[in-house]
Amino acid sequence: MLKSHINTDKIVSVMGRIAGNRYLVAIKNGMAVIIPVAIVGSFFTIATQLPITAWTNFIKPYAAGLAIPVNFSIGFMSVYACFAIAANLAESYEFDKVSTGVVALMTYLILAIKPGTLTAQAAKLSNMAVGTVLPTTNFGAAGLFTAMLAAIITADVIRWCRKKNLVIKLPDGVPPAVINSFAALIPSVFLIGGAWIIRVGLHFDVNAGLQWIFSPLAYFGKDNLASVIVPILLVNIVWLFGIHGAALATPIFWPLWYPNLNANMAAIAKGATAANAPHYMTEQFFQWFVYVGGAGATLALCILLAFFAKSSFGRTLGKATIIPGIFNINEPVIFGVPIVMNPFFAIPFVLAPLSMGILTWLATVLHLVNRTIALVPWTLPGPIGAYMATGFDWRAAILCTINLIMAIAIYWPFFKAWDNDQLRKEQLAAKKDAEKEKAKINTNTVVEDL
Repeated sequence: MLKSHINTDKIVSVMGRIAGNRYLVAIKNGMAVIIPVAIVGSFFTIATQLPITAWTNFIKPYAAGLAIPVNFSIGFMSVYACFAIAANLAESYEFDKVSTGVVALMTYLILAIKPGTLTAQAAKLSNMAVGTVLPTTNFGAAGLFTAMLAAIITADVIRWCRKKNLVIKLPDGVPPAVINSFAALIPSVFLIGGAWIIRVGLHFDVNAGLQWIFSPLAYFGKDNLASVIVPILLVNIVWLFGIHGAALATPIFWPLWYPNLNANMAAIAKGATAANAPHYMTEQFFQWFVYVGGAGATLALCILLAFFAKSSFGRTLGKATIIPGIFNINEPVIFGVPIVMNPFFAIPFVLAPLSMGILTWLATVLHLVNRTIALVPWTLPGPIGAYMATGFDWRAAILCTINLIMAIAIYWPFFKAWDNDQLRKEQLAAKKDAEKEKAKINTNTVVEDL
């Protein structure tokens, strides 16, 4: 009989190295920087979708003005991401973050943005001033791959120059900001000069090239069932090995999902509604209908632990994790149970969000719920976040609740098996403690008799 041995320690070690990869961490942390401005910008989109006729009529003439914060938030996300990713990498390399971010940003702009000229005739038609214009398309999600590349290359070129001592050193007493600026001067020549040669000298569009390279991934940013299933499988399976799912999802899927959200916001600004927005495959689709309580839909498990656990450990853990779970913070339950490398919960951790994603996809394609048209704070309780992100669609809140109930049902048999096993261990431990205490009393009695 043949036996197969899986070296879980080796798997965990490999996965741990992936999770701690400097570039993935920098991209994840850098992309997180755009969340506040994107959320605030989304509020202006949400304001146009309040389900009150009088309000809708009042706000309609101001639609163009309300679109301005949206354009400068999600519409400029590549700008913010480039600077933040480069700054995070610089911090990990222990050199100046600000100068690195600025150089990375200029490198990205040269590679991704091609200035144009607005003629007098075009300016008159568009009610704009004659002069140089910058097309905004690649400032948004369409330029994210280039922004990531520019940030990574900038940080690594500066690190290489410092290692080779190709930096301008100033004497002691010079302000640190000036020292850091001059230290980045020679690397800036290489980076900005190289970007100019590529874009102007060779007439090569890096942004278009990267989009072509990653074009096979674009399938998973389209409005289809595969775009629901594949990201859920990837994110939740890597979580089982201790890798934060966002570390992989952010560089792979965010550049695909955010153009869709951007298109939805643009459609709203032109008079569309959340019901007929062009896309449903956005990051908010997963946030509010799939990852209720966090990756793995773990709010379901938190509820079971808090209200149905018979084991002391389970009840205590449930009380400690249910509040964070309501606000989509699930690290306490993932590492508290733990779910990582736990055979009891591996199946429901993947199956629950997968089932929720498929049900939400079906409800969306049948137009039973609105499309997500705004980025709302991820720490909102699920039904509230779903209600707001879909332009105040009460059906979205109900769907989110139904998904949570379905997740509870999927987790239930696995939770019961784990809880019974935990209870058995606690009873066995209590029995051993009682036997030790009894043996101790007997020993003391013998000593006293002597």
